[in-house]
Amino acid sequence: MSSVLRVDADGAVTVLPWPDDLVQQGLLIRAGVGGQADTGAYHRRAVLHVHGNGQGEGLPMNLAAWVLACVWREVELPYGLYGVAVVTGPQSRGLDSDLAAEVRAVCKAVADVRVEWQYRPPAGEASARAELLAAARHAWQTLRTSAI
Repeated sequence: MSSVLRVDADGAVTVLPWPDDLVQQGLLIRAGVGGQADTGAYHRRAVLHVHGNGQGEGLPMNLAAWVLACVWREVELPYGLYGVAVVTGPQSRGLDSDLAAEVRAVCKAVADVRVEWQYRPPAGEASARAELLAAARHAWQTLRTSAI
């Protein structure tokens, strides 16, 4: 059995066992995001599943998932991702270990910046987004460079 990752709205990352059965996979994703899931392909080897109506239901923005999607797409997305996210491989596969490492590295970078903000708040929303993306891109590039 392979595994996938759950990224909570607070940025915590949890490994989930990925069943072989397609029905069980769907149930795991639905339970993971807390309802009907929307999927996004932000990386050719990964799928990001988020709550289908997270913003409408008042779920918190998932900064770590948003930053991850931005880093993978190499663009600042103009919309947020809300609630818990589940990251899987494409076509009902588990997540490859190198992509799992990328998810963890980006989520850690986001968490580190958020800790810094307790002592040094960002100047505004635009600078906060820029700081998060810069830290995540640095962590992502460092990880990719060290893997070569």
